[in-house]
Amino acid sequence: MIIFAGLGLNENTITQEIIETIKNADKVYFERYTSPPMPYNEYKFDFQYEQVGREFIENGNKIIEESKNNTVVLLTYGNPMIATTHMDLRMRAEKAGIHTQILHNSSITTVLPGETGLHSYKFGRITTLMTKSKIAPLSVYDVILNNLLSELHSTVLLEYNLDEDEYLDPIEAIKQLLGIEKEQKKQIINKLSTIIIASRIGMDKQKIYCGTVNELLKKQYDKPPYTIIIPSKLHFTEIEALVQLFGIKEEDIKDNSMNIKSISIDMLDKYIPKAKDTLNKIKEMTNNEKRYTDLFKNIDAYIDDAERFRDEERFELAILSIGYAEGLIDSLIFLGEVELEW
Repeated sequence: MIIFAGLGLNENTITQEIIETIKNADKVYFERYTSPPMPYNEYKFDFQYEQVGREFIENGNKIIEESKNNTVVLLTYGNPMIATTHMDLRMRAEKAGIHTQILHNSSITTVLPGETGLHSYKFGRITTLMTKSKIAPLSVYDVILNNLLSELHSTVLLEYNLDEDEYLDPIEAIKQLLGIEKEQKKQIINKLSTIIIASRIGMDKQKIYCGTVNELLKKQYDKPPYTIIIPSKLHFTEIEALVQLFGIKEEDIKDNSMNIKSISIDMLDKYIPKAKDTLNKIKEMTNNEKRYTDLFKNIDAYIDDAERFRDEERFELAILSIGYAEGLIDSLIFLGEVELEW
């Protein structure tokens, strides 16, 4: 049997149920890859456990094998099922015929709204920024982009690398996101964006900072673990909370979703004007010859459909329509009916 047990947010939030469960366990593992291992002597348990990292959980073979004939407890920070790796391990265990149980607890996702004044139902998908990765920063960027497009706040957890005993500093994390923004140009973050940086939520000496990226890049931060929140469009009560809790000016709070455009809108904003311009040039070159009348009417109709579907936010149909229009235009060029200089 595998029991997934959440420790909550600090050393005092371990439940009596978990303590009693551990007393009867054959083996206890403590998974800590998202936070530093006992950096401030906070976790002083009077039971034996083995500390494990990310690869141990992702591989899972050892814990699954041990749990076939033993009761194994896997301790984690917060709520154990916030991490997809834990859910994957649970599903693998169940598939192998091993019974599993979950002992829930509070997590950073449940307390951040209350601590920051942001509405809990307005938080989107959570993502983790890694200490060393070439792929992760872009995937994190995409999660933030999609959240902003849906006017949802983004929670970015900053990873602790257990193997190398280092954590991702908030300043380095912001610089990573700014670097990806420079490449992607989707306007998810800039020096004037309003963001929140939380340190040691639920622990002693908890700190939360709110301000512009430019302001927060100049600060020194307390001990980890760290979390960055990138707010989306704010309700007026959320704005009031930020002003009251963090002493910032209302006029300095930015709507980070205001300038965000989806890939579909970017494509349509580019290709609709291009199709219109090309069609007008072809009409001039052919002097609107009657033999092209029906073709031109069809192209115009597809362009009109594309604009209408775009305005109705039916983007897939809009892209199909402008694609048909460009296909008909290209057919004239490929057949040698017209020659265009680009």
